[in-house]
Amino acid sequence: MIADAGYVELLVTHQPAKPRNRKELAELTVLLETLAANETKQSPAMERFIETLSALIMQYEDEIAPDPERSPAGVLKYMIEERGLRQVDLVPVLGNKSYISQILSGHRPISKDAAYKLAEFFQVSPYSFI
Repeated sequence: MIADAGYVELLVTHQPAKPRNRKELAELTVLLETLAANETKQSPAMERFIETLSALIMQYEDEIAPDPERSPAGVLKYMIEERGLRQVDLVPVLGNKSYISQILSGHRPISKDAAYKLAEFFQVSPYSFI
């Protein structure tokens, strides 16, 4: 594959990466909106860079943002992030860090018992996790 020098320059200058939290998401979104607001015809390199930023934002939102059609693990990830918690903060609730990691990675479903414990902890309906 022949590298587009303009695209590579944009990558080096901005160093985009998938956001890890809402602050990074906001920063990446501002950059995308600034670049996309330019009314002049974009270069192929800039179009590709804008597509890259969009893909990174969508990937983050697909993994984190809650939606009725999203997975219970996605809802849990969102609630953890929104409250500034870490996985270890749920150990007193669920009793096992390994279990929490397996849930968040999608390797294990949230049991009904765990859903009720999480619901009580987060003060939401248990159906958020089922």
